[in-house]
Amino acid sequence: MIDQENGVFAAVCPLDCPDTCGLLLHKENGKIVKVAGNPDHPITKGAICNKVRNMTERVYHPERLQYPMKRVGAKGEGKFERISWDEAIHEITTRFTALSETYGPESILPYSFYGNMGILGVDGMDRRFFNALGASVLEQTICNAAGNTGWKYTMGANRGTVPEDTEHADLILVWGGNIVSTNMHQVVLAEKARKKGAKIVVIDVHRNRTAQWGDWFIPLYPGTDSALALGLMHVLFERGLTDEAFMQKYTIGHEALRDHVRSYTLNVLHALRACRRKPFWSWLNYTATHRQPIFTSAMASSTMIMGE
Repeated sequence: MIDQENGVFAAVCPLDCPDTCGLLLHKENGKIVKVAGNPDHPITKGAICNKVRNMTERVYHPERLQYPMKRVGAKGEGKFERISWDEAIHEITTRFTALSETYGPESILPYSFYGNMGILGVDGMDRRFFNALGASVLEQTICNAAGNTGWKYTMGANRGTVPEDTEHADLILVWGGNIVSTNMHQVVLAEKARKKGAKIVVIDVHRNRTAQWGDWFIPLYPGTDSALALGLMHVLFERGLTDEAFMQKYTIGHEALRDHVRSYTLNVLHALRACRRKPFWSWLNYTATHRQPIFTSAMASSTMIMGE
């Protein structure tokens, strides 16, 4: 594709997003002139977000950084001057050498994350370089690391539900995730389930677009996700709605958990300000009686519920 001047080429979106949309890149005279969704992609089916649809404006924007710039003013003034690649490499190696000799190589902390998840832009040679240098190792994101660790301890592995299974659910619980704005294809699958009778429950601290789209919005106060989750567990145990055979075979510590959540009654949750209004108890009963739910959460709620 790189060597071909003209044509339409299949590609995949590299941005840090859960959807990984299939794309069609239209090239004319060696330049991408249009980005469209690939209708043959089995999940995204040609639908893409406006950010990627207008990606050509970003790629070819005249203010895009294309060469090294060195700050010449005070930090925050925004004063930079262009320097050559040789000058940039000399500046960096001189500073790195001085820091390593004076304070040790661990005084250097590489800081990055997944703004672009393309093969050339993420988890590349930089990791090997900084490892050879002896620099400090960064977990990259506090929320991501805590959420993944909590999820692994709770679920056994960092795996989720197959997206296509969403349309078979009888209840879709969106906890702390604004999927209407950030996970458009999950919404499409949820709509298929809703047409079959599923209800969509949204739990969040404010009425975002997803809360307005759902069938049932449960507002809660910030930082009370854990209490709310424990209250739901209390109802499940109390009503005998848990899968005892599954817990006996695949889990550890459910007996202690059963005892712990007994104290998370509706009165306690109200006292903890984990819910704002009376329909909360009705929602708990409604959620507890569905046998094919799908749980969708954002990293913040995963960290709060499972990472602490």
